[in-house]
Amino acid sequence: MSSSPQPRFSAGSDPAALEASLSPLLTSNGGRWTLAAGGEALEREFKFKTFAKTWDFMTAVSLQCKLKNHHPEWSNVFNTTFIRWTTHQPRGLSAKDVELAAVCDALAADFGEVVDQPQQPQPQQQEKKQQQKQQEGEKGEQQQHQQGAQQTAAPSSSSCAMAGLADRAAGSAGECCVPRK
Repeated sequence: MSSSPQPRFSAGSDPAALEASLSPLLTSNGGRWTLAAGGEALEREFKFKTFAKTWDFMTAVSLQCKLKNHHPEWSNVFNTTFIRWTTHQPRGLSAKDVELAAVCDALAADFGEVVDQPQQPQPQQQEKKQQQKQQEGEKGEQQQHQQGAQQTAAPSSSSCAMAGLADRAAGSAGECCVPRK
């Protein structure tokens, strides 16, 4: 039996059509998104070279949200953005969630998302030392940013520390998807 959750689509959705669109996005099929919240949400992190690129990406996503009348649960720390797509009313994954997850992937590529690449074959000793120094410096920066995120995020069993930020924000936002009277 698989330990990963199965998708739980919102009422009124077309499960067959959504499954076809969802499948290539999931990590189990080579994508970068994971199911969360018991299969009712899609989430992933996006990393960019700079804060400015990250902010540009978030702005582009927000414009798509406005066009689709839908919003993510998200958080940002420096060059990393965590995004969770879910539908609150009716609960579950909807066509908008799956469509906007795919849009995020395309926008991330357009804005130069930093994707971990496999190691290059045997670089020269000098180049290798230089890469190690650079990586050590980046690790120190990453640890500082992770510590900052952990200090502001509530403990969470979600896929990353930044998910805690999104959890707290979503919990205090009220009923965002219910029409106001």
